Amino acid sequence: MTAIRLMRWRENQALRMGVSYAGDPAWWPVDDAVPGLKTVADLLEYCRSQAVAVETWTRDMLETRTVRVAVPDDDVLVPVDVAELWACGVTYAQSRDARETETQTGHDIYAQVYHAHRPEVFFKAPGSRVVGPNQVVGLRRDATWHVPEPELTVILDDHGALLGFTVGNDMTARDLEAANPLYLPQAKMFHHSASIGPTLVFASTVDWTQLTITLEIWRRGERVLHDTTDTGRLRRSVAELVQAVQHEWPLAPWTGIMTGTGIVPPDGFALEEGDVIQITIPEVGTLVNIAQRIDPAWADVAQGVSRVLQIDPRDTVAVSLGELIPGQTVTIGTQVLQVKQSIPFGHKLALTAMAPGDWVIKYGERIGTACTSIAPGDHVHTHNVESYRGRGDRAVAKGGETL
Repeated sequence: MTAIRLMRWRENQALRMGVSYAGDPAWWPVDDAVPGLKTVADLLEYCRSQAVAVETWTRDMLETRTVRVAVPDDDVLVPVDVAELWACGVTYAQSRDARETETQTGHDIYAQVYHAHRPEVFFKAPGSRVVGPNQVVGLRRDATWHVPEPELTVILDDHGALLGFTVGNDMTARDLEAANPLYLPQAKMFHHSASIGPTLVFASTVDWTQLTITLEIWRRGERVLHDTTDTGRLRRSVAELVQAVQHEWPLAPWTGIMTGTGIVPPDGFALEEGDVIQITIPEVGTLVNIAQRIDPAWADVAQGVSRVLQIDPRDTVAVSLGELIPGQTVTIGTQVLQVKQSIPFGHKLALTAMAPGDWVIKYGERIGTACTSIAPGDHVHTHNVESYRGRGDRAVAKGGETL
């Protein structure tokens, strides 16, 4: 059984969607066969109209269609727009032990939850507040001990049926939960505290009990944390967790459920601003997020106040935290720049002038070289950068194959 993944991306301001086998870096765009399919809901509705399972249809297309495209990391979007995102806690022994150690009140409470018939379930975020790959996740201003929690995340379709899985980042303020378990909602629910992506793997094409989850955290170009677990250690089944969420609560169409974490960083570790969080499930891909302290201006991004983030002081580019428009002025430290072109959320803005052949620096590392002249305020993307990491961003399709 080969896992089939689905991914969405933005291409020239248009939404596209494609599928691939796990491990294949190239994607077959579904609109190559059926124009207008841009969301998972569109695809599912089309397959229903054809009386064919979505997994069967996508597998047939992958076997018969030759066109493939490479998709730059910066263009990847949340694979599915969930209406609600729920989460489950204390589903791994390591999570139980860590909570028991850290809590200052109610000793044995987490051990009781771990063994109880009823699992711990809590609301994490409405879909509009869930962020995707390469986007910023928040650090509370009133907390000092934040960690990511890497989790297999269940995606239920519009009928409440199990459709697939994705990678989830359940951000947590551990010091708030440690002070009192009743502070759990505040420890779990804050601005940009949930992220999912980069792909959705169809449930029938993968064994959810045999998945490996790896967490890496990078700080100023150095890996400061690395740990691995597997879903075989889950105390509760996916069906049990889904049943617990829907008990006495009619499921909204397109609900996501985070299944709990089996990776807990050591007590001495806390996220810092600019940390790069990478969570990998090989059959799904790697979800990348950047940690950033929440402040009032950033929290207003959704209302149209756009900001940019320079992750490392050595960087020659910054990341947009909102849609940037030509002529807009942005401030990075003491530097004031005027935006030259439209720059989508999560894309890069040039901070310095770069000539052809100059290194492009992000995360304090070389990520590519300029292939044209780039001015401060320009949009830095695959049209003017050659990738240094061999992702195939500038791949050329010829004869139906990606070069």
